[in-house]
Amino acid sequence: MTVDTALVFVVVAASLLLFLRAGKRLVPAIALGASVLEALLALRIVQLSLAGVPLGLILGGALAGCGALLYLRVNQKLQIAAATVIALVGAMQVLAVVL
Repeated sequence: MTVDTALVFVVVAASLLLFLRAGKRLVPAIALGASVLEALLALRIVQLSLAGVPLGLILGGALAGCGALLYLRVNQKLQIAAATVIALVGAMQVLAVVL
């Protein structure tokens, strides 16, 4: 297992935790969907490609944006930590594609 795959599974766990504990579930559902899709891509169960736009940029941007929004909304320590993980891993993915 590579570090990238491990980070994807950590993001899946964090987004699942936020989805189960959140009152409003739209943003956590988007984060959960993006992270599950990334996990399926990392395990090579699903293969997707978009013409002209890297898929890592789209999924990483979705995770970074959802993580930042969730960070601003939550107030418990565990949820803040989970939102931080989602935002940072998403930002790392976007930077990896851009750089």
